[in-house]
Amino acid sequence: MSTTRMMILGVVRLLQPVHGYDVRRELLSWHADQWANVQPGSVYHALKKLADEGALREVGSEQVGSRPARTRYEVTEKGTEQFRDLLTTYLWGQHEGEDPFLAAFSLMTELPREEVTAALRNRARHLRADNDGKRAALATGWAVADNKPTHVRWMLELDIARAEGEIGWCERVADEIEAGTPYWTPELMARWRGNPNLATE
Repeated sequence: MSTTRMMILGVVRLLQPVHGYDVRRELLSWHADQWANVQPGSVYHALKKLADEGALREVGSEQVGSRPARTRYEVTEKGTEQFRDLLTTYLWGQHEGEDPFLAAFSLMTELPREEVTAALRNRARHLRADNDGKRAALATGWAVADNKPTHVRWMLELDIARAEGEIGWCERVADEIEAGTPYWTPELMARWRGNPNLATE
């Protein structure tokens, strides 16, 4: 939950004192579930856990009508230290995320070539459509509105650049597969079949 922890501590710091409902709403407005894997259903549980651990403190609650009481939170000194540690670790580090596509691609030899190329071209189409939406957000000014910090635009531009790289890779590999590029050389297959351990060397 390290990314979720960092994001929640960060949003509480920005808006404190703040209700859990507003933390969840803010993260949803950032679409953090898509690019930071912060699931909306985990926000309240994470807030309570952070409060139990002393990273957040409760600073009162409010109740409107028959609705459940809303607790307001602030970040403690301990929470500030955790936030800064996570922020610098993730900002300076290189971190590989789990991608089921890569796991599936490693076993692509078990599918017909036509299916693999179709999947790659489909992935490129979806990435291109996502990029079109992000470019529209930039062109219409959504990402550069007065109420948006400049780094929102930079984040969208980074997403677009990464996707463009993957689109090009998908199309190039699909072309190579269609052209008959072999997955295995006869020498490699013979070595691998003779000693399976070679497959991981």
